[in-house]
Amino acid sequence: MSFDQLMEHASEIQYLATKHALDKNEAEPEYARNGVDGYYAELVAPLFKPFSQVPDPAGYQALIDDLSAAMHDLSSGRTDQDPIDKDPYLANPALDKIHTAGDNLQDWTGKAAMAFKAKFLDPFPSISTNQFILTAILKAALEAHKAMWESTRTDIDKIAHATMDAFDNGCCDKNTWNVSFTVLSSIGAVGAAILTVATEGAAAPLALTVIGAAAQVGATLPPDSLSDPPKGGGERALQITNSMKAAIDQLTQVVQKAESEITSHVQAITELVHGNNAYFVSARPALAGMPKGDLTDDSGLGHSD
Repeated sequence: MSFDQLMEHASEIQYLATKHALDKNEAEPEYARNGVDGYYAELVAPLFKPFSQVPDPAGYQALIDDLSAAMHDLSSGRTDQDPIDKDPYLANPALDKIHTAGDNLQDWTGKAAMAFKAKFLDPFPSISTNQFILTAILKAALEAHKAMWESTRTDIDKIAHATMDAFDNGCCDKNTWNVSFTVLSSIGAVGAAILTVATEGAAAPLALTVIGAAAQVGATLPPDSLSDPPKGGGERALQITNSMKAAIDQLTQVVQKAESEITSHVQAITELVHGNNAYFVSARPALAGMPKGDLTDDSGLGHSD
């Protein structure tokens, strides 16, 4: 791959197109305003420039690693692997202290003691598991975004090389122009990750639709017309560059579709989390709003022997 030389490729394509048109004495109506040099100067570089500025996929890795570290902290052992890429996560022993805290509070009385057990200790395993799953889903979305930009770089580089090859070969018929896009196949979708019920009276377990990098999930997005670039080519410089432009325009649509897929999943998850806060956050202690006079009686802290 030679993505780092993309704008150098653009300059080479501009030169090859201009030389081809002049050597062949091609007189296209499009050349009338700025001449051959001016036409390709305005056409080629602006098509490639936006792709030269796409995010560096490597920039996502630190964020992905941070979320993976958070998953290690949240791993209770109830879910011992990433629900998306199936990587194993050992249980964090520190979380066991929450499960055994109730043994140290057996003699604690009062409504606060009962509420602490019912609203914090009992649902804690579900809440920590849900946080683990949610973190895995967010990590998968970043991995999908990383894969999308990796594939985008590969695809735009393919287009540049296909165009240069067409000029180097002197012509390019429709059967030799073959640039297959990889962006859509670089991200994938699985059915759902199931969240467990965390509190009394909660509805049935929630299902979150997940998206991630295709290498880490079970199925790719369904193919459509955007996944198959147009055939093109021709013997004239304008025909070859028009095929290049058509492929770049279609790649732009493919990238937009891929990003839309990722964004829609993240937005749906955000809305679900906002609407079901109790699945992810322990209930607010009743003591937080209790009048001072009630804190030490049985309606509050009660007593501990």
